[in-house]
Amino acid sequence: MTDGAATGRSAATGRAAAPRAAALESRGITAVVFDYGNTIIPYGREAVDRMNTALEEALVRHFGHTDRAALDRVRAADRMRPYHNDYVENDMVAMCRDLVRELHGVEAAPEVLADLLAARHESFVRTAWLPPGVKPVLERLAARRRLGVLSNYPDGNAVRDSMAALGIIELFDTVVVSGDLGVCKPDPRPFAAVTEELGVAPDRILFVGDNWLADIQGAKRYGMRAALTTEYAPAENFGPEPGDAEPDLTIASLAELERALA
Repeated sequence: MTDGAATGRSAATGRAAAPRAAALESRGITAVVFDYGNTIIPYGREAVDRMNTALEEALVRHFGHTDRAALDRVRAADRMRPYHNDYVENDMVAMCRDLVRELHGVEAAPEVLADLLAARHESFVRTAWLPPGVKPVLERLAARRRLGVLSNYPDGNAVRDSMAALGIIELFDTVVVSGDLGVCKPDPRPFAAVTEELGVAPDRILFVGDNWLADIQGAKRYGMRAALTTEYAPAENFGPEPGDAEPDLTIASLAELERALA
């Protein structure tokens, strides 16, 4: 998940095709690190639309009107920007300021910025929901291995607050978010940060995520094992390129992950 591929790498139009591994060699895996959106929680087009609606409502409060189609275009560009900017994560204040400039041609007053930032944060937390059965799977995994979250998102507090609201944050030994680091997966620095937080060597970590580039390639390049989840359609997607590493496992649900790790 990013709110925001190497330069020159294009987004695919559909789910990345990847072979389903016959089995995962789970011996030696002492930690599992998850992406958040479209891995633990659904975070697709519907969630993006709800968040854009919250921004639209905030802009209407201050300006009396706004161009929703233009807002959607700006937000889509925001989500992809880190992939074309050396994986530098978006700045929340700058994004809100640029949104007002683009849609209304003025500099955002402090109260407008504060309202937009609050709308983004609150709508993310409200939008996050946990599908049935996911929490029990996480609880059983946490009883046997160290767990972490490593998410691409510009607001780390929103991720943690949503996890707390869902009652799952206590299951994780660490939660690392790109917004706190200033850089996104697949850059190696987020993977280094979560590895250091867990105190586990990369080759003893299984990374689970939906994004072929950010999650699978990023984890494999850093020396982790990787599981690709295809349960949800991501808001942004990248297909395989020549020379890419294959996932160690492809799953359609976290229940499948639990069986593979049994």
